[in-house]
Amino acid sequence: MTISIRRGPGKNRRHIPSPIVAYANWFQFGASKHLAQPRVESRMLLSVHRGSGALHINGRTYPARCGSWFFLPWAHTIEYVADTSDPFFVGGIHIIPDHDPRIPVRNWVAHGSGDALAGVPYRRDADLSCGRGLRQGSFEPGRGRMNALIHYLIESFQPERPDGSRQRRAAEWLMEEISINLKQAPSSGSEILSPTLFRLETYIRQNLHRPLTIPILAKTANCSVAGIHRMFQLVRKQTPAKWVAAQRTERAAHLLRTTSLPVQEVAREVGIADPFQFSRFFKRHTGYSPRSYRRRQGIL
Repeated sequence: MTISIRRGPGKNRRHIPSPIVAYANWFQFGASKHLAQPRVESRMLLSVHRGSGALHINGRTYPARCGSWFFLPWAHTIEYVADTSDPFFVGGIHIIPDHDPRIPVRNWVAHGSGDALAGVPYRRDADLSCGRGLRQGSFEPGRGRMNALIHYLIESFQPERPDGSRQRRAAEWLMEEISINLKQAPSSGSEILSPTLFRLETYIRQNLHRPLTIPILAKTANCSVAGIHRMFQLVRKQTPAKWVAAQRTERAAHLLRTTSLPVQEVAREVGIADPFQFSRFFKRHTGYSPRSYRRRQGIL
């Protein structure tokens, strides 16, 4: 909540900002789709969970790859340009850095000067723990604290049911995780991957429907089987087979959540032809059968 501390007679009060999550959602881009927003009055955490593309933010261009995140400045201009063959699937969490707690929360964010919320005095920019400028980093999709928090905040957000107390706690959690992630950089993440590993991981994500044995990966990367194991153990702290399985699981879960494809077709999309084998694989990695997972998640 907002706190004013009086320093004594005639002294100015020190205002402590009250950040709040005002909106959160997923967005799957189509191939080569462009989307431009002229002025977004929030600080948005934008995370890329599949695919790739480019972001034009305040006149500068940034590559947006799976596993990258961006914390955008207040009143930013942004244009999304999805990749032609592997368009990105992104999450957006909008934070108002200082929302007057006396004013009821509206779960929306101004995206242009004509918006009813544009320039309202009770929504303001403010100094946060990571400053006011653009910040960026990386996370491992499908794994880790930041990935889990992003999924939780977006999937639990209810646009039609504002809850100021809960949404302030969500902003605090997210700001804490951003600060932790920035302190850990550049210990891991896609921005410091070797060109060989980056190309190989991109190949894997784009070819989950194909066989991806270790010899095939070694041939694709033009290195030895032992070299493939060393790269993954050094950077991903796991075997290449486990990393591939995690990507198949994430892709299958995404298709079950966001499409009405039959389970058999989802299985083929992640390279497992036998539906029974796929069901065992998916339950082993998620704790749910494909059908129960779909019923639990619904279709976005």
